[in-house]
Amino acid sequence: MNLAMRRFVFFLALTCLTLRGTDGAPHGSRTYIVHMKRNTSHHSVLDKSACYVGMMQRATEVLAEGHPDDGMDCLHHVYDHVLDGFSARLTLAGAGRVHGKDAWREGTEFLGLASASGRLWADGKSGEDVIIGVIDSGIWPERLSFDDLSLGPIPARWNGVCEVGTNFTVSNCNRKIIGARFIFAGREADKGRPIEDGVEDYKSPRDMIGHGTHCASTAAGMRVARAVSPTGLAGGTAAGTAPKARIAVYKALWGPEGRGSLADLVKAIDWAVTDGVDVISYSVGGVTGEYFTQYYPMNVAMYNAVKQGIFFSVAAGNDGSAPGTVSHVAPWVTTVAATTQDRDIDTNVELGDGTVLKGRSDYDGTALAGQVPLVLGGDIAVSALYVDNATFCGRDAIDASKALGKIVLCFKDDVERNQEIPAGAVGLILAMTVGENLSVSHLNIPYTNVGNKAGKTMVSYIGSTAAPTATIHGAKTVLGVKPAPKVAGFSNRGPITFPQAQWLKPDIGAPGVDILAAGIENEDWAFMTGTSMACPQVSGIGALIKASHPTWSPAAIKSAMMTSASIVDNTGNIITRDESGETGTFFDFGAGLVRPESANDPGLIYDMGTTDYLNFLCALQYTPEEIQHYEPNGHACPTAARVEDVNLPSMVAAFTRSTLPGASVTFNRVVTNVGAPDSVYTANIIAPAYFEVAVEPATITFSAAAPTQSFTLTVSPNTTAPVPAGVAAEHGVVQWKDGVHVVQSPIVAIVSAS
Repeated sequence: MNLAMRRFVFFLALTCLTLRGTDGAPHGSRTYIVHMKRNTSHHSVLDKSACYVGMMQRATEVLAEGHPDDGMDCLHHVYDHVLDGFSARLTLAGAGRVHGKDAWREGTEFLGLASASGRLWADGKSGEDVIIGVIDSGIWPERLSFDDLSLGPIPARWNGVCEVGTNFTVSNCNRKIIGARFIFAGREADKGRPIEDGVEDYKSPRDMIGHGTHCASTAAGMRVARAVSPTGLAGGTAAGTAPKARIAVYKALWGPEGRGSLADLVKAIDWAVTDGVDVISYSVGGVTGEYFTQYYPMNVAMYNAVKQGIFFSVAAGNDGSAPGTVSHVAPWVTTVAATTQDRDIDTNVELGDGTVLKGRSDYDGTALAGQVPLVLGGDIAVSALYVDNATFCGRDAIDASKALGKIVLCFKDDVERNQEIPAGAVGLILAMTVGENLSVSHLNIPYTNVGNKAGKTMVSYIGSTAAPTATIHGAKTVLGVKPAPKVAGFSNRGPITFPQAQWLKPDIGAPGVDILAAGIENEDWAFMTGTSMACPQVSGIGALIKASHPTWSPAAIKSAMMTSASIVDNTGNIITRDESGETGTFFDFGAGLVRPESANDPGLIYDMGTTDYLNFLCALQYTPEEIQHYEPNGHACPTAARVEDVNLPSMVAAFTRSTLPGASVTFNRVVTNVGAPDSVYTANIIAPAYFEVAVEPATITFSAAAPTQSFTLTVSPNTTAPVPAGVAAEHGVVQWKDGVHVVQSPIVAIVSAS
């Protein structure tokens, strides 16, 4: 998008600056987020609300002509802390009356915390008195993970409330769940009708789908002995990464699919900041591409939360292994990729010829006594027209009489195919169409899911014998799996694809496959998989570091995690990709697998504050008016702001084929010593292939009087070994060593066609 076009869609210098609407509202109306210029005469939320109501009254076309409001409020939320403005239900014409011309459419143990030598739980007092705001689908408060018996009084600085609603009372909050709110006005506007209370969801902080409960207990669940899945798997002591941190619940995801309105999610952040949280855990999907324009209101809200000292952890997304899919790419948030861990749940398939193939589910092994006939779904279609659908167990595509008494093998992919359990089948195997990604899931039938290679092996076996048979063995917990971790195949990947994207995303990796945490209803514990499960682990680690180092900024905490992360697995090799077995890169796992204990004592940090973030926007060529969205008082951009000089703990050098010969990219960085006052660090470089890296100075000395030092790093093509055609990116590191610490930062050299 060119600068002129970006300015058009991004900003109009009027009193009501920007609106972003959501699809799906009734009768031609949508929810719009109206971003206001700061008015110094409006000192309170009540003042702002009165002003905004007046504006709404002047917008005579709030709803389409001839259609009543259906009882739904037009003014949804007033934003006070993370941006100035409100969200409201308007027609496009009504939006024009309010604002002008433009509108926006919304569219632990593996980590070492429990080791005998670990210090972080002790140094950080297990996160006690740090408040984690979990923006998600709510909470099931009765779980043992949320017991408060060993906790002291609620921190005096807490300003939040415990909202009551359906099946949720004040007694559901305690010294662990210290606050709970629910926000749904924007979601109802999107749907065009009220949420069916108690049917679609509870109109309260209570969680109906389990996602928020799982995330909250992963981040801050209390230690619970003898935790085990409903079918007896993965037994042991469960604990969140910050087991004594306090939890503040903000329910903004609704219905069986956990959908949320941007207006509600921004309000949840606004409330979290007002209430006094220290960490925000945000396992909610985002967008890719032109992030700073497409997802603008959320980006501003996140910026303003971080500006006020809140560590903000976000999920990288679950759209798979294709390059350029990573979401939430702002440098002020910590974007988390998902990895596997060294514990598997094996639910294997044994074929009639004795071949055993790895699978995964929670099947207990009691329903199948031995070998039974095995058939491919596509071979028992109701007719030749339905073979493709039957291959994927599509609804009404399989002949039930031919499935009777058999195990059916079907394939699965990312296409919505309305899969169903074949009628008459005694077992089901689902194989990946692409990749080897497996995770625990449950069906009311003997069942397992297998990778693509195992699926192909079974197809070959079925075609090689007149009477193919198989059985599915009961699930077993397997410990000490190697290699581990691997990057989960569903985890979104870098690089950032829009112009000037010279920074790394995702930032860090954490386990996100088959995480056992608190469940809902009749399940005390449940398995879940996704970057949503990795994100709260980093949120909890952020809380521990915050408790151990209360003066550290969000950027310092993020830097500590990134520069101490590990890029090798438990076999001593570079972390691989689960979907292919190939060696991974920084675009897959960020700076590496988070190591909490090392992050607590990183040696050096790359710190950043408001000025750094605003200079980052300057480097993206944002105008003073555009920057006012983030900083209402404005910001004087440096004469030559560069993304390469933003003080990030990673360096991405962008080259083009046409300018590669003789080109170089320079990065300026400032590091702060947080270890022994008198320290000397020496640089060690592992350069990206086909490139040379120089550091000046190569040795930096710190003292109590000089705790910060600068260095310059330059990346240049290797003149004796030209970059081969087809090479798009190469990866290396710069390490600063003092004999105790290894402070490691990724270096990536990107080569584009033009």
